[in-house]
Amino acid sequence: MATLRRVGESEAGSARFGLLGPIEAWHGAERLQLGRRRERALLAVLLLEANKVVSVERVMDLLWDGSPSETARASLRSHVSRLRACLDPAGGNRYGVRLGARGGGYLLETDPGAIDANRFSALVQQARATTDVTSRARQLRAALNLWRGPALADASSDLLRRRLATELDELRLIAIELAVDADLDRGRHEQVVAEVYRLVGDHPYREGLWSRLALALYRAGRQGEALQVLAQARERLSVELGLDPGPELRKLQHRILTADPELSGAEPAVTARSSGLGPPHQVPMDIPEFTGRDLELTALTAMAAPAVQGPGSSPVVCAIEGMAGVGKTRFAIHAAHDLVRRGWFDEVRLWADLHGFDSKLDPADPAAVLGAFLRQLGVPGWEVPEELDARAALYRSQLDGRRALVLLDNAATEEQVRPLLPGSGSSLVLITSRRRLSGLDGVQPFPLDLFTRPETVALLARIAGPERVAGHEEDAARVATLCGYLPMAITLAARRLRAHPTWAFTDLVSRLTVDASGADRPVECRAVGEASFNLSYDALPPQRQRFFRLLGLNPGRQLTARTAAALSGLPLADADAHLESLLDEYLVYESQPGSYRMHDLVLAYARDRALANEPEEAQYAAIQRLLEGYLARATQATLLVHPTESRRVAATVDGETGGLRTTTQAIEWTENNLADLVATVRRAVELPGDAPVLAVRLVLALYRPLANRGHSRERIALNELAAEVAHRIGDRRVQAQVLEDLGALCGQVGRLEDAVRHTEQALAIWRETGNDVGEAGCLTGLGITFRQLERLDEAVVCLREGLAINRRIAHIPGEASALNHLGLALQATGRYDEAITCGKHSIAGYRRLGDRTGEAIALANLGWIYQRSRLPSLAIDCHQAALPLFRDWGDRYNESEQQWGIGQAFHALGEDDQARTHWCEAIRILRDLGVLRPAQAEVLLGQSVPDTPEIIRLNS
Repeated sequence: MATLRRVGESEAGSARFGLLGPIEAWHGAERLQLGRRRERALLAVLLLEANKVVSVERVMDLLWDGSPSETARASLRSHVSRLRACLDPAGGNRYGVRLGARGGGYLLETDPGAIDANRFSALVQQARATTDVTSRARQLRAALNLWRGPALADASSDLLRRRLATELDELRLIAIELAVDADLDRGRHEQVVAEVYRLVGDHPYREGLWSRLALALYRAGRQGEALQVLAQARERLSVELGLDPGPELRKLQHRILTADPELSGAEPAVTARSSGLGPPHQVPMDIPEFTGRDLELTALTAMAAPAVQGPGSSPVVCAIEGMAGVGKTRFAIHAAHDLVRRGWFDEVRLWADLHGFDSKLDPADPAAVLGAFLRQLGVPGWEVPEELDARAALYRSQLDGRRALVLLDNAATEEQVRPLLPGSGSSLVLITSRRRLSGLDGVQPFPLDLFTRPETVALLARIAGPERVAGHEEDAARVATLCGYLPMAITLAARRLRAHPTWAFTDLVSRLTVDASGADRPVECRAVGEASFNLSYDALPPQRQRFFRLLGLNPGRQLTARTAAALSGLPLADADAHLESLLDEYLVYESQPGSYRMHDLVLAYARDRALANEPEEAQYAAIQRLLEGYLARATQATLLVHPTESRRVAATVDGETGGLRTTTQAIEWTENNLADLVATVRRAVELPGDAPVLAVRLVLALYRPLANRGHSRERIALNELAAEVAHRIGDRRVQAQVLEDLGALCGQVGRLEDAVRHTEQALAIWRETGNDVGEAGCLTGLGITFRQLERLDEAVVCLREGLAINRRIAHIPGEASALNHLGLALQATGRYDEAITCGKHSIAGYRRLGDRTGEAIALANLGWIYQRSRLPSLAIDCHQAALPLFRDWGDRYNESEQQWGIGQAFHALGEDDQARTHWCEAIRILRDLGVLRPAQAEVLLGQSVPDTPEIIRLNS
């Protein structure tokens, strides 16, 4: 490879190339003809990587704007041939340039000093190393004089120019700022004013130029104009970008207002280091509206501390991970600035966007990133090695012993990041990614979660204005909920509110309201979903994309490997593996071991994808598979809780039972999944085919596991829905059973007239269809309700009739139930001996069946009979015998009833201290179940002898 001689000189007789303006070439005074625009663009591509092989694929990608045609390769050969003829028209290498094919690409060999971009870079690097301000100014102006216009001004496309010239344009701006600083240091304030006024017009968002203009005006004795310039900068940033000025501008304004004497001296307000002189400080501007994350910032600071503990410190690598829109980049930038303010990483600060999830750009090549880093660290372009490993080694050497902070934003994979890590020294690497980078050695994961409610309200106030939020905190919290506590969505909503000064929060809420299907999702939510989640979705392999979108059809919120397997139709092990992969991509999160959820916006996005890409038949099949799985587990739960149940479920389970083996597991599964079960039933009854039938069967299977669990509202709503469906499909047996259950549920919450109506409807159908078991069950149910209505004679008649039918058909479960409730009705009429006999026979029947649930209920009821028979000691024995049975399967309501009964019995024995202990425990359980409101519970707890809660009075 040719080596650079003196800056500005090339080998005698060699051609000179211009990239800092239109793409041109000269030999002496002769301007060379370079052919058409695409040949000139090809020359620029090869000159920017002169003396290195540039692959054919990269050349085609650049020249055809990322979409090379099928004929591009042949066209490229023609362009290369024509360009070679331009550079060596007569042969013999007259111009000192060679262009040829080499190793799957093309190699252009020339003296690096013949390229104006290289000479410019070398002059800037020399200026950075020069301490004499006059020499520095002269070198920088010489470098800037090489520019003839925008770099690659006549490139074949704007996209090509952006891809190739962005780094050169940025270096030119840095050189301009350095030259301005040098002029300020030399006291040339008026000349700076004229120059920088023009520059801020071309680059209105570059805060460094505004600050230099203000400083020049101040030093020229024009303080008022300096403050006016700062006000213009603030207004421009606020109105057009929605940003506040950064700390440099705010600090400069304060120093001008206070006439800081240091501003008048030789030291500029923007130091040489902050403007690019010396080691690079490339971290983007901190976000003025940054809000919250105090705990996370404290944790990250503690994580970074070991990197600055002095000699022998090792680099700290921290991966800030999280779902799209959670604010990873903003947090990383803010944290970087906070750590710098502590003085921890004051030497080198590097930043790169790795484009890991970018719809327009491929993930950044780590070799290219290293090349940029090395140039920023002062390595001349011609000394940057070609090979990735060599670049990484030189990079590690450059950072060795320096306090460096490296921010790698939007990382795609471990392989992309690994070459960019320092090898030693006091360095911190902050990586942001929406993937887990667990394969990176030594990385410390730092997952970033959604905002808390106070953080969301604070962010809304910060952006929309505190006066808009004051007094409307609940409305602000509602906005936060609708945005899913996702910082990106909250920010967009707040900016929308700020843009409409006449809006109240209620106007914003109405525009953000989302229906259950997500069809009315607002612009903000759609923007987050489409723009952010597309990138994560597109990165998934096709099978995982389908798995992801089928999860969006889940009517509920929880996802397990089993529900995912059902929705996707995949084997359990495959579904589990896919879930783990989606977890790594932050498309799901783990709410508890083995249980996953999707953020609201991710779920809506997945559902939209499923509705758009899956045929209706596939959508229905997914819900039906889910229903079948739920039904199998609910059936197993019923048989565990109530082994003698034969009316609501089949005697054997058809399907996989999900590992339910104990009563406690059965009840826990049912309760933990109740919301999802309800949502699935509601969705299934709307579908064609067998789904509505399966939904009704699922409602019946949930009756026993949910008994006395405090979910009356949901259970009544489910059974009302099931009754409508059963009537619609004409299944009289199912309709009767659902109505019977609905009657029992209404009776449990005091809707006694409704209970009678539903039970009588069921009784009529059972008699019509000749079902003795159903008829006896309804008669028992009517007896229970009549007793609650204090229609005791009717209660006794119904219960005796039901008992007679059960005995006639030898239905022992029905007989035990009828005896249990007949005992309660008889004791209410004062026939205590008969009542006690019924209670004892009921207990014996349940024990003969091995039905511990029925036994517990019968013991509890016999306890109440003993209470009213004025036999409190025997009552205590019964309640205490029932208590551990209810506790075993977590029946909290009946546990509270036994505690209350024990309290009543001790009170009858005159032992009020013991009584109060049990009463208070019962009240607390009912409060926790939501049966008692907190205020009601407080009143009862304050009474020396509390009033009997209505629900216990009705059911005991």
